[in-house]
Amino acid sequence: MSANPRTASKSIRKLRVLLADEHRCVAEGLAGLLAKRTGSVRLVHDGEALIEAVLEGDVDLLITDIAMPPFSALQALQRLRSQGSDIPVLVLSTHSEPLIVREAMQAGANGYVLKQSPSSELLNAMAQVCAGNQFISPQLMASLLNAPESLRRLTRRQREVIESMAKGKRTSEIAAQLGISVRTVESHRQSLLDLLGVHSGVALIREAERLGLIPAAPYEPDLTTECESIPP
Repeated sequence: MSANPRTASKSIRKLRVLLADEHRCVAEGLAGLLAKRTGSVRLVHDGEALIEAVLEGDVDLLITDIAMPPFSALQALQRLRSQGSDIPVLVLSTHSEPLIVREAMQAGANGYVLKQSPSSELLNAMAQVCAGNQFISPQLMASLLNAPESLRRLTRRQREVIESMAKGKRTSEIAAQLGISVRTVESHRQSLLDLLGVHSGVALIREAERLGLIPAAPYEPDLTTECESIPP
């Protein structure tokens, strides 16, 4: 859905915007642009500050990147929604993968715009989500709609497996914890490797962290997980 640029500009003129981006130079440049078109712009650079600022209540719109240490913006968004926050949220990211777009919308985002998009598209998206509509960058829509079901979002079990791997748990420990067989854990692990296009458990965890699918861990995963064999 699109809006007339002049109408969009009027509708966002008084917005109090919270802009969350860990890259300070990028955030400051964008804040300068938005400050000329909105009521005010506040900057934060980590997930904890994002949550605190939204819950303070002086914000009309949250614009956030995916990567927001110490956890991703998707985890921050899930926490906000679980605490009853209904603030409009627009994800502004370089990630164009259908899986990430789906995860963001499932987490409670109202819109998703690529950082490569022109400023007019961002302003239009801001107006749309504040009006109660959803907005996804047009260049994302074709790939999003045509993506195989397996690439649209992680299943609950896949998420449990990769989160356990990130905590350093061995395959047998994950199987016991989830009440499934070792072979089933390995099957989920292989599906995740294929899904994210990587070739090892360590690379899988790092890619999942980069994409914001799991929190970035301050520790290294147990490398023995890579070598654990499956009993016949």
